[in-house]
Amino acid sequence: MRALVTGGTGFIGSHLVEKLHKQGDEVISLAKDGRNVAILEQLGVKVILGDLNNGMQWDEILEGVDIVYHLAGVTRSRCARDYYEGNTLATKRFVRICSSLTGSLKRFLYVSSLTAVGPSADGTPLREDAPYHPVSHYGKSKMLAELEVLKASARLPITIVRPSAVYGPRDREWCPYIRLTLRGIQPRIGFGTKLLNIIHSDDLTEGILQAAKAPQAVGEIYFFGSEQAYTITDFERAIAGALNTHPLRVPLPHPIAYAIGAVGGALGRIFGHDVMFNIQKVRESVQYAWTCSVEKAKSELGFRQRISLMEGMQTTCDWYSSNKWI
Repeated sequence: MRALVTGGTGFIGSHLVEKLHKQGDEVISLAKDGRNVAILEQLGVKVILGDLNNGMQWDEILEGVDIVYHLAGVTRSRCARDYYEGNTLATKRFVRICSSLTGSLKRFLYVSSLTAVGPSADGTPLREDAPYHPVSHYGKSKMLAELEVLKASARLPITIVRPSAVYGPRDREWCPYIRLTLRGIQPRIGFGTKLLNIIHSDDLTEGILQAAKAPQAVGEIYFFGSEQAYTITDFERAIAGALNTHPLRVPLPHPIAYAIGAVGGALGRIFGHDVMFNIQKVRESVQYAWTCSVEKAKSELGFRQRISLMEGMQTTCDWYSSNKWI
């Protein structure tokens, strides 16, 4: 099997490429930057640096490809336009290219996000047919990208997967929070209980492979996340336990969180850096519940959560420590 992975040097993409290589697939990785390139090249994976929105030699890249895993995208940015260019427009163009050049393509699998649908108002796990109601530019851009993929379902054998929050080795999103915990502080947005589904990268990539292989997954959408919703306290305790520390938990009222996000976003624009915590992230963080049901993936694909939150957070923090990220 010859596979093309966009975003293959990213956090989830690099883990997926490793698994594809391990199962014997020939893998081509398309990436916008050189992050984790050395890891992939050690496996003998061909890495092509390029941007989906710019001209590339698609005839050559897609020749003989059996399956496309489309993971490339923008997760944080200084301006709204970048989300729509990097997620929506890039996906629209890429789907069009794949439709015209890969008539023998066995599957086009798009990795979307729970944020494309939006949060659960009352904590009830969302199912795949829940109406779209994203609360951030990232979520809206992923929603619009999903719609572009669905439009192509008559021309391409598509599958869409929507991960919940994801963590694991090489993840940069949770790293600043884990550093703060190690220094004795755990900030919490708001005072009440919040719920979330969160999945380890190893479980997620297993689910992606299951969805890619299953004939019944063509034309379908699947949520992937933990089999239970965790409280924010569960999450805080898992990190503190993995680090063997007893941090001070500091609740931040929503107005203060918005103020911090506004300042962070402004500084990012002034200094030309993407920031981890801006208004978009605050809009996602103040929600009561980011919960989804994985029952469809369990019943149709055989998906199971194999890694508990405590176990997964321990291996993640150990990786951060051994690689001097914390």
